Amino acid sequence: MIENSDAGDLPKVLIVEDERVTAEHIRLTLHRLGYEVVGIVSTGKAAIQRAGESKPDLILADIALQGSMDGIEVATQARARWGIPTVFLTAFGDEETVRRARSSEPFGYLVKPFAEQELHATIEIALQQQTLSNERQELRVKNEQILDRTKEELAALASRLFSAQEEERKRIARDLHDDIVQRLAWLQIEIESLPQHQLDGCSKEVIGYLKGLAPVVARLSDDLRDLSHRLHPSSLDHLGLPVALSQLAEDFRKRTSIPIRFSNRRGHAVVNGVAALALYRVAQEALNNIARHAGPASVTMTITGTQEATQLLIRDTGRGFDLDAARKQGGLGLVSMDERVKLVGGTFGIHAAPGQGTAIRALVPLAQTEIQRAAGAPASETGLL
Repeated sequence: MIENSDAGDLPKVLIVEDERVTAEHIRLTLHRLGYEVVGIVSTGKAAIQRAGESKPDLILADIALQGSMDGIEVATQARARWGIPTVFLTAFGDEETVRRARSSEPFGYLVKPFAEQELHATIEIALQQQTLSNERQELRVKNEQILDRTKEELAALASRLFSAQEEERKRIARDLHDDIVQRLAWLQIEIESLPQHQLDGCSKEVIGYLKGLAPVVARLSDDLRDLSHRLHPSSLDHLGLPVALSQLAEDFRKRTSIPIRFSNRRGHAVVNGVAALALYRVAQEALNNIARHAGPASVTMTITGTQEATQLLIRDTGRGFDLDAARKQGGLGLVSMDERVKLVGGTFGIHAAPGQGTAIRALVPLAQTEIQRAAGAPASETGLL
């Protein structure tokens, strides 16, 4: 018997039984065993109402009840609404009844008539199972909260890392363009303008060598200018995403000789700032991967938009790859693209299979100011792919 002087701390039980004598016998037995009976009802409708009012720790329910709602429906609703467990008390122990009862996930099943000790043990086991279930649920909720906080912290860290990376790229690009490229241009001019009198006495080989340095320096200057552009494309800041992507595609074609077709179907949608930078970096990483791994291929890159979002789609006809295997290898390229898009509230997807090429899709929502700017303008004819 449960010993507890504070009636408010006693386990609360709701009896759902349409045989009054049986119900009263159960009530007296429960009182003697140390439980608090919060009510006796004879119909399923009344059981749900009383359960909602008193929130018992356990329901003892007969399966066959008066009215349209039987004990199995009572158990199902009580569990779904309030997480209240049920122990069935029934005179029917046939296989079909047991099968139906099992569907409501009861915490016990007693066939009438049953002994007091059997009732006591079943109730205690049910209450213990419910306590463990509640503890597991609380632990699950805490773990989910910790996981959510961890995800938020990781997202914030990723955002700071990407921002720091972009700032460093911008600084290096500026230093290359404004300092080193300019000095190389000066060196090229100096070599090309060497006065003849300073070359008097030099052999033809030396003169040819010196004059041959000028185009070498010019190519080096162009390469550094291209590197500066790849580190941080100034056209993205000044001319917008479509122009920057078009230039990126042309640079890719020149470097790799892989045919690429760029299409701008964004209509009046405009994407700027970090969202535009995210799409540009996705395109940059995707094209670099194609150059390294796709083999013989052709590429299409399309930017499409509505007044609410802008989408970038890149497809190649190369050798493709096993996406699951690539993720298990822990490469940072796919993770970086996915994270960049998520940080601006977008979605990222990739489809790839050996021998079937690769398709990458990145969709970013427009900022509210960009949506307002496009308000009233007709949407793209093609819409989102």
